[in-house]
Amino acid sequence: MTRLRLLFSFVIFLPLLASTPVPTGKTTFQWKWKENQVLELNEYHDVFFRVGTKTVEREDKNRVVMKPKKCSSDSCLVNAFFDTYIRYGKTSGPFWKDKEFLSDFTLFRNGRYEVPNEFIMPNLRSFPSFPDTPISVSDVWKLPAEESFDFNAERIRVKVLPEYTFQGIFPWSEGNYKGNCEKITYTYPIFYTKPEGEKMVPNVPYKIFGFASGTVFFNASRGVPEFKEVKLSYTFIYPNGTVQEANFHIKGIYFLRNQVNAKDKEAIREDILGDLIVGYTGDPNGSKLGDPNKLPSNGKEPNNENLGRITDTGEIPAPEKNTDPEKLPITVRTSDDGIVFSLDSILFDFNDSKLKPDAETAVAKIAEILKKYPDREIRVSGHTDNVGKKEYNQKLSEDRAKSVLHALVDNHQMDEKHISFKGYADDVPIVPNDTETNRHKNRRVEITLVLD
Repeated sequence: MTRLRLLFSFVIFLPLLASTPVPTGKTTFQWKWKENQVLELNEYHDVFFRVGTKTVEREDKNRVVMKPKKCSSDSCLVNAFFDTYIRYGKTSGPFWKDKEFLSDFTLFRNGRYEVPNEFIMPNLRSFPSFPDTPISVSDVWKLPAEESFDFNAERIRVKVLPEYTFQGIFPWSEGNYKGNCEKITYTYPIFYTKPEGEKMVPNVPYKIFGFASGTVFFNASRGVPEFKEVKLSYTFIYPNGTVQEANFHIKGIYFLRNQVNAKDKEAIREDILGDLIVGYTGDPNGSKLGDPNKLPSNGKEPNNENLGRITDTGEIPAPEKNTDPEKLPITVRTSDDGIVFSLDSILFDFNDSKLKPDAETAVAKIAEILKKYPDREIRVSGHTDNVGKKEYNQKLSEDRAKSVLHALVDNHQMDEKHISFKGYADDVPIVPNDTETNRHKNRRVEITLVLD
């Protein structure tokens, strides 16, 4: 069965434009943007497939992060990355991190997209698009858009013509989030037939038809989308006579925030490090372990008495024999994505994925820190050394990642919709697997607090 993934991405990458008088009772819609900001979209999809009597249900989660690269008066070049996640069945449980996509595309002031052929995403394009003139409540307009279907052997791009209606200002709410702004609804049919004379391709439909209906809450004064809900229904007909039905119910929440640079990440890492280090009483001036800019008044490095659990290099300091500080096998570092907590493999018995009782202390402390960032994505990844069969290591790495994820969700009430897992076996070593010491370092679980 073909697996389809659909992603809406509504972005706001345009510089502030000079204001012009707007007639009373009318609203001007356009995208606005400040170059130090990022738009993040978190989507949740209920997905249903049917082929004959066989059905598959799953839930997808998509995280889209979009940044401007260069803007002019009428458009911006957008750099975006798309993370996709899956869990099967209409049930709770962890999301499995599936794929990553990168894209550079142009967004025009009225919401029209131009996506080069080499990029798959965004695959639903120019939703919503706005008239150039102000509109009133109940006004209706049509502007062209496009859906791009990416099959294994061929990509199909289908032109559509949505009909939009401005409904006025309404409240919206989803989970813990709510707002009150301009509401726009739209509908459109979709129909595609492979042009006559073109070769039929196995596992690629030669006919697609369906229907879409959507609602977008767009804050016109800020030029920012806040929430959207979309229902999509497709029928795919394949050359061998197979008929596949696919239905998507999509909800998406937008977060507008400032970009996080390397300096910001390092400051966050230092704050987190300070939260992890407890029981440190050796410095009367209160300097944090690992902070090179803060030394005791005598100008000397603090001794080992009552040192905390870890240093900024991840090494556990040796305490004086009359102290008994709690020690946790955790290192903290920055990465391209954000802040990474790396948990040593001693959290598990050899060839086992069940957390040891002592590991709960480490996970509990990390959970306490992560709860300070409730809207951020959390990724749990499992890693092994290169000893043993690849298939076994793959499953072991996934099971260990899931053990940590379940501890965060079940024991510390973290929102599972913001947490995913993936096993990497020995594909991402941090050091060469050439000594037992190095192999030990590579056997780990990492928790990433995603900041970008």
